[in-house]
Amino acid sequence: MIGKDSTHARQSRPLTWWREARFGLFIHWGIYSVPAGFWKGTPIPSLGEWIMHNGKIPLEEYAPLAGQFNPTKFNAEEWVSLAARAGMKYLVITSKHTMASRCSARRATPTTSWTPRRTIMTS
Repeated sequence: MIGKDSTHARQSRPLTWWREARFGLFIHWGIYSVPAGFWKGTPIPSLGEWIMHNGKIPLEEYAPLAGQFNPTKFNAEEWVSLAARAGMKYLVITSKHTMASRCSARRATPTTSWTPRRTIMTS
């Protein structure tokens, strides 16, 4: 019983911290940033990370965007500073989770790479 309680306490610490933090920022940033909500000149409604799905874009046409996604024109310190000044307690950058689900559903090959060429967290 003691082991179970200590495991529960250990597992609940991050959730407790998150509940107390209450205000943070999630930045969804990936290759879907390249078309910026448009495909072949047509606006695609919904959130950016759903452009491939909602625009019914074939993988063969979408995959080359990975070579164009090279985020270099941003200031990470400015982003963090702005979030902190707004009272945010955390910032999470996510870029692969949606891409992985979209690609696996369309049978992406192991050679398909969605990885940016710059590690933004160390910028």
